[in-house]
Amino acid sequence: MKVVGVNPKTGEEVEMEVDDLNNDFFKSMRDFVMSDEAIKSQIERLDISADAKELLYTFSKATIKVGEYVVKIGRKIIDFICLVFKEYPTVTFGAIFGAIAGFLVSAIPLLGLILGPIVTPILIACGMVVGLYEDLKDKELARKIAGINARFSPLGAR
Repeated sequence: MKVVGVNPKTGEEVEMEVDDLNNDFFKSMRDFVMSDEAIKSQIERLDISADAKELLYTFSKATIKVGEYVVKIGRKIIDFICLVFKEYPTVTFGAIFGAIAGFLVSAIPLLGLILGPIVTPILIACGMVVGLYEDLKDKELARKIAGINARFSPLGAR
């Protein structure tokens, strides 16, 4: 089956052939956990710049055309991210904590210029790992991530 992806910003199209798409794939891509209004509200509440919010809105409008179906792939990904954010706040807190710690290291005169670009991603990753460990203790997050990955697997590169 021919899959056509459309860049929401430029309108540029990318095509590829995918063989194993079935009705379960289309059903899982059609159903959303959060409403469009809830997603928009979640993005609005983020403490990020208006440009970053606009990028998220643009990303949420990304679509792919599979045969005669149009799949809101960007909206589905944002839906999953918001769901994980709501259900697993420890991972999110860990990432934010790491980012703040990295920012503080970067703010140190001279030393921050040298270490900031190296330490910040490491601290974010460490914060996420610690948060992920806490959330994975009951294995629910691992199952959720595996389920999300399985839903998108028919679109994987061959």
